[in-house]
Amino acid sequence: MKKYKIRPYLAAALALVMVLCMMLVTGCSGESGGSDPVETGEVAVNPLTGQTSEEGFDENALNQRVAAFVVENSPESRPQWGMDDAEYSPDIVLQGEVEAGITRTLWMYADYNKLPEIIGPMRSARPPYIRFSELFDAVFIHWGQSSSKGMYVGANTVFKQDGVDHINQMTFDESVGLFDRDHTRSVSMEHTGILYGSKVPEALEKAGFRTEPEEYTQLSFGRLPWLTSFEPADTVKVKYSDRAGWENTYWTYNSEDKKYHTANFNNDFVRDNLLILYDDTEYIDKANYKGEVGHTVSYCDYALGGGKGLLCSQGTVKDIEWKVEDGKLVLIDVAATKAAEEKAAQAAESEDSEEASEESTEPVLVNASLYPGKTWIGWVSANNGGDVEIEGSLDE
Repeated sequence: MKKYKIRPYLAAALALVMVLCMMLVTGCSGESGGSDPVETGEVAVNPLTGQTSEEGFDENALNQRVAAFVVENSPESRPQWGMDDAEYSPDIVLQGEVEAGITRTLWMYADYNKLPEIIGPMRSARPPYIRFSELFDAVFIHWGQSSSKGMYVGANTVFKQDGVDHINQMTFDESVGLFDRDHTRSVSMEHTGILYGSKVPEALEKAGFRTEPEEYTQLSFGRLPWLTSFEPADTVKVKYSDRAGWENTYWTYNSEDKKYHTANFNNDFVRDNLLILYDDTEYIDKANYKGEVGHTVSYCDYALGGGKGLLCSQGTVKDIEWKVEDGKLVLIDVAATKAAEEKAAQAAESEDSEEASEESTEPVLVNASLYPGKTWIGWVSANNGGDVEIEGSLDE
């Protein structure tokens, strides 16, 4: 990862800002991975975007589960239906490798009553995406699934073992009219599967799933007008693995709208936050794929074991660490945690050291660094060649 040096006066300003951030973050009660409905006073907050009820978030959605949709990302599938919808683009888009070096996406919404008219192309379930959706207690919606065979544990097994509520087009009641095909593009059949967003509430009712959310990951957002850091991040290039080297995702920061843009999906897709998670991956071969003798597919599996990460927001980047704790995604602010540890060490030398040390040694979670808005998560291999290149400069 390449970063330009920060000018001395900016470094001094950063030091002051970090002190102020520490005062704020260590004094906040909200944290990534919380389990209670997110509210600010009388104002309800979208747990995935930080949007308040005053800004259009329906507080009734706090009493419903997150909905997650598997959407294809092969070149033939782009641009995806609904991805850049002016009103209802996904709250969170997760992108990671599936097999043969290609990536797939998982779209998550906190309010399944506010979805694009069409979502797609819908594609099949894979175990890593199912497990990631479980961190948000999501209902998982997909078109097909991978099946267990030999050493490969497929999506069908994970659904059963983990007791995941899911809707599969290939087995769902067609009377709802949830799924369809769009033949307006000159592509093969596998790239035509779509879902009608307005039919999702009826489909979930038909399925009879639990509607009240249980404990799940709820992100936390700060609203103070300072940068995530003073490490510039004007361009971000994400390589998922050595096998997926042709599938790099490129982001460019626009200082006018203060968002990151990419044309990789054959549209102008914008995000407020880029969250990059490094995770160990493993390739598992499955022979006689789709019954074809000699046809072997190599599935990419993620450990979901935590590790290093990066957060890009407001044209800047900061180092984070992440882990899964009590079934929830936890984001840790590396610099703030280090500062807290140093403060605890200093306090340990003072007369009133014991209480101060106990209060200051817990990891500081990412709070003020997440700006209200929508997030893209890049799931990058930590052990099979995943890499992120960041460049940028802060103007005088």
